[in-house]
Amino acid sequence: MLLKNKKITGILNSAPSQGVQFANTDFSESNLVRLKSILSFFSYLNMKGEISDESLEALVRYACSIFIENEVEARVQDAIEQRLIIFLQSKFSSVLDKYVS
Repeated sequence: MLLKNKKITGILNSAPSQGVQFANTDFSESNLVRLKSILSFFSYLNMKGEISDESLEALVRYACSIFIENEVEARVQDAIEQRLIIFLQSKFSSVLDKYVS
């Protein structure tokens, strides 16, 4: 299916750009901002007596685990995409160029 798309040669011939890294950085920053706001909200609820100290601790652990999971997933995805692009550029670019042309 990808081979029918003539834009693939442009994709394969382009080096991994800084845009991918900036997108990951933007995601990391927004992910951190969300974590801070959620932790602030949990602290607010704890100060108002809406949740107990034990609940606060559990919620903080859960929010931090989600944050870490999102960060790891984004970094692994970025690494796989970069490796795939490098692999396709090195092994298949000439073959795909001939096939698409």
